[in-house]
Amino acid sequence: MIPLLLAARRLAAALAAVWRNPETKALPVVAGALVLTGTLFYWRFEDWTIVEALYFSVVTLTTVGFGDLSPTSAGTQLFTVVYILTGLGVLVALLSSVAEQYLSQRAEGRHAGARLRARGSSEVDGL
Repeated sequence: MIPLLLAARRLAAALAAVWRNPETKALPVVAGALVLTGTLFYWRFEDWTIVEALYFSVVTLTTVGFGDLSPTSAGTQLFTVVYILTGLGVLVALLSSVAEQYLSQRAEGRHAGARLRARGSSEVDGL
């Protein structure tokens, strides 16, 4: 359980780093706006509940596509095509940036640990 909590903490730190980076700061906002747009669109035009519309938006953008919900009219099907083509790129860019930050922070932590171990060993050698 502790490793899972530590990984979640590192993931939150990586997302915060993406938010602080001027080059990637817009990605969480754009991804959130895309999910909100899809949710509101499907809620309005497919007569789904907000939860169903949110679920479909997330499942669609992550390319999971369970198939339990699907657009019923030509208009919502066309919207879905544009939504996938637009949203997939944004979501992949966001997830790539978060993963890059996560791995970078993890590597820094390992390097810091190695430096501490090396310092401790050199202090012992010097005694």
